[in-house]
Amino acid sequence: MSLYDYPEYYDVAFNYRDVDLECDYIEKKVSLFCLCENSAMLDIACGTGAHLEQLGLRGYEVDGFDISPKMVEFAKEKVDAQKLNSHIWIDNMVAFACNRKYGAAINLLTGFNYLLRNEDALAHLDHVADVLESGGIYILELNHPRDFITNRPSTTNVWIESRGQIEIEVDWDRERTDVDVLTQQVESSPHIVVKDGEKILSIDMCDKYRIYLYQEMRLLIQCNGRFELVDSRGSFKLDNPLDNSRDSWRMVLVLRRK
Repeated sequence: MSLYDYPEYYDVAFNYRDVDLECDYIEKKVSLFCLCENSAMLDIACGTGAHLEQLGLRGYEVDGFDISPKMVEFAKEKVDAQKLNSHIWIDNMVAFACNRKYGAAINLLTGFNYLLRNEDALAHLDHVADVLESGGIYILELNHPRDFITNRPSTTNVWIESRGQIEIEVDWDRERTDVDVLTQQVESSPHIVVKDGEKILSIDMCDKYRIYLYQEMRLLIQCNGRFELVDSRGSFKLDNPLDNSRDSWRMVLVLRRK
């Protein structure tokens, strides 16, 4: 059982995200760094479509894909309800198929960290480059490496969110293993308790992801050869540098297609 099988509950659990702020950031980075005229966007690992919907309401044509069929169906219902012109399909990050070009792509909520091998990361960058116009940008949100290689985590991975009669308690990093120093992979056992009126649902998951270091990301981008790194930030605040301060709690990178 996985929270991804319950997209309506996933949507509530991650309601703490400031989607408006993050979409402001995306728009600003597009205006600063995108060198092509194509305004269409691709939301990679789009989940329940929160950013896809918001960007669509701002006038952008936004497509997206996710590996979870139930998340895709939920996202489709969102955009259909808003009468947005979006194509959303089931696919994976390593070898997705797409027949059109975009001016920008986004991959948020640490989706890139689920690419466990160098080969997967490089293949993914190749596929993104294939669907971006020359001069188009790719915005990535990754875990801040500090959270896993030091004892000074910058995020709280235990939280409660609610919407209407639904209340969700999340312990995302319960029983997290140490980082494997050879593979840089880590496993955790997220535990989620859903209270939906009289209904109580307990969900236990297994989550496996990889920690990417900043210098490592620079090298992967260089090895791929199809992007240049044009901006690095520690959050979705425009003036927040990527550094070791407490305010820098994510690793947000902007890549530009050569």
